[in-house]
Amino acid sequence: MKIPNTLQPLLDAVSRDLPALVKQLKVGQILQARVLNAPQPGVLRLQIGSTELLARSQVALPPGSTQALEVIKTRPTPELRVLREPTRQETQQQVVRSAMARQLPPQEIRQAAAELRSHMQTPRQVEAARQFVEILEHAAVRPEQLKPAQLQRAVALSGLFHESRMATGEAAEPADLKTRLLRLAALLKAGAQIDARADVTLGKGLEIKPGVKLDPQAPAPPGADPSAQGRDPASDSLLNRLARLVEGAVSRIQLQQTVALPTDDNHRQAWQIDLPIRLPDTTEDLMLRIERDAAADAADGAPGWAVNLAFQFDSIGTLQCRIALNGERVATTFWCESASTQQRVEARLPVLEEALAAQGLEVVHLSGVLGAPPEPLIRVPMPDSLLDERA
Repeated sequence: MKIPNTLQPLLDAVSRDLPALVKQLKVGQILQARVLNAPQPGVLRLQIGSTELLARSQVALPPGSTQALEVIKTRPTPELRVLREPTRQETQQQVVRSAMARQLPPQEIRQAAAELRSHMQTPRQVEAARQFVEILEHAAVRPEQLKPAQLQRAVALSGLFHESRMATGEAAEPADLKTRLLRLAALLKAGAQIDARADVTLGKGLEIKPGVKLDPQAPAPPGADPSAQGRDPASDSLLNRLARLVEGAVSRIQLQQTVALPTDDNHRQAWQIDLPIRLPDTTEDLMLRIERDAAADAADGAPGWAVNLAFQFDSIGTLQCRIALNGERVATTFWCESASTQQRVEARLPVLEEALAAQGLEVVHLSGVLGAPPEPLIRVPMPDSLLDERA
């Protein structure tokens, strides 16, 4: 299959001999070329380094421009592909495609972490698993904590804003979920963060902390296990499994972050997270999406916002909710999987209406519906194709 924006073949513009540059080309190599002119339709004169070349091309490139070219084929007929800045849509899809294969649902991560923790044997393994479980538990909130301030903090520390803080020069937030996971992943990957001396003392409460550098070549203290000396965590199957769980948790956050990435055809701002709810006997996940409603903005100029919730508990089944706020007006709809849940929701709607009115809001719609919403309230971007034809 020919890629339409390729340049081929390359010809020496002066001697017509195969230039030395062409002989040295390697697939995947990136070259910087300056377009000198177009001597005739479909032909470009390029300067790559000190070499001038003629190239047949289906792409019209402006004279004087600088182009990044990727070598996709060498001999007998060399071909270069013109690289361009990806569109916003392409950037989003690249991130989604990268994260989707590795991401794991939060419930699956918690279950696997608990099982893996029970199999840990060495102090190093036990401490690493303990830290991971602690990170997961710290991200969860109890039902009585579902207050505005707590929800705002949960969103702020969900990992969505890890990169944005870095981009604005803010100090890293130690409690940020993605920050903590990335630090743990780095510790698991690095082979020198714990040596035999740490193996002896970890059982006494030593905490693995970022920035701690221990010499893996240091002599083992008396009584230490000689087989642990210089042991690389990458060779430990249990730590490898733990590292994959951490990577799956990070990729899940990355996948949620793609919701906030702007696209060329959709300027709606949105944030989406998995919010763990810690119940007495288990932890369930509430999916939360906050988005700017552009349609509501256009209606009367007031800022329009929508909050979507979706969760599934064994006792009530799937429950989805959309709260739309336009200025001081609010509309809320609950979609219930079971008839019994709908009846319970309908019975509590008058209480909710009074609570909203007490906040100075005008309730324009409030209802419980049996069934599912016409469109998913929680959406994860999907790439146009899950198959990379160049892989």
